[in-house]
Amino acid sequence: MKPFDSIAFLAGLVSTVSAAGPIPSAASFTVTALAPLPDFHGFAGMFAGVSGGGLLCAGGTNFPEKPLAEGGRKIWHDSIFALAEPGAVWREIGRLPKPSAYGVSATWRDTMVLAGGGDAQGNSRDSRLMRWDGTRLAFEALPPLPITIANGCGTVVGDIFYVAGGQEKPTSTSALRRCFALDLAASHRAWHEIPWPAAASGRILAVAASHAGWFYLFSGADLFPNASGAPDRRYLTDAWRYRPASGWERLADLPHAVAAAPSPAMAVDGRLVIAGGVWPGFLATIPPHSPHPGFPASLLAYDPATGHWSEWPAHANPSGPPPRVTAPLVAWAGRFVIPSGEIVPGIRTPTVLTYQFSP
Repeated sequence: MKPFDSIAFLAGLVSTVSAAGPIPSAASFTVTALAPLPDFHGFAGMFAGVSGGGLLCAGGTNFPEKPLAEGGRKIWHDSIFALAEPGAVWREIGRLPKPSAYGVSATWRDTMVLAGGGDAQGNSRDSRLMRWDGTRLAFEALPPLPITIANGCGTVVGDIFYVAGGQEKPTSTSALRRCFALDLAASHRAWHEIPWPAAASGRILAVAASHAGWFYLFSGADLFPNASGAPDRRYLTDAWRYRPASGWERLADLPHAVAAAPSPAMAVDGRLVIAGGVWPGFLATIPPHSPHPGFPASLLAYDPATGHWSEWPAHANPSGPPPRVTAPLVAWAGRFVIPSGEIVPGIRTPTVLTYQFSP
């Protein structure tokens, strides 16, 4: 599987979808678009979070010269954009210390946390905090990750920032079986490694989540060398959760993989909801040499109280903001926001997708 996403400004278009029974206490959700990012192409692999009450997005990659399918060159970006409120327009507020994409980001105490990622030269160990007060942007260095990591996943649970899986180098033919934790509230911050669950494969493009003191790890794809020695993918359906007092616990497998779905998962009325992603059954529906249909709009929900998965069927929303992968997800202003990302292989979108759930 290659990169993914598209090109359209559809702000203000709305579709409301009722659940077909699967998610009992979330009867419907609304899909909307915020103002698009101020870039014609959009970005994959951005960092995103909340600071100063605003939504921040930074970095990412795209193919501005010509499409990937035509041999276009991937460009890495360092721009930082801010959206002060849902009805506003984005503005560029600064730049990252260097171009970067495909790292892990989260929000901690109205501050954005960034770790890992990389650029055209290779993957990174960089970690930092980024704060915005509506006028001024400031960075604070965090201890570097113990190793270089891109295409991992992670989130904040309480004051602990977790980074799991990924790949050490862009050419790696095995995915990392490593997980690191950083106590952001500690007076002397330091990364600590958490032993990987013995029965779990390494993985890239997994989905993280935080709920009731647990760090969750869903799906993703393992890597292995193909016949030519290049990395290939094996899609995963296993699910795990971790907390220091209990260690790792294996959960019920997902109905299908959700590799590259926006991460972390949405926390909706005690459930963890994952939007779209990629899995072998979906890929098998695409005829060879046919135009890519775009990514699935279905949702999977995990209920920690029962240990059960349920699926929300894909909704028809042909005129609305398209589903996307390789994008962050942020809880902000009463909604879940998925900025930019890929809508078909190699194509990004500047649109900003949101979900709002109703009981």
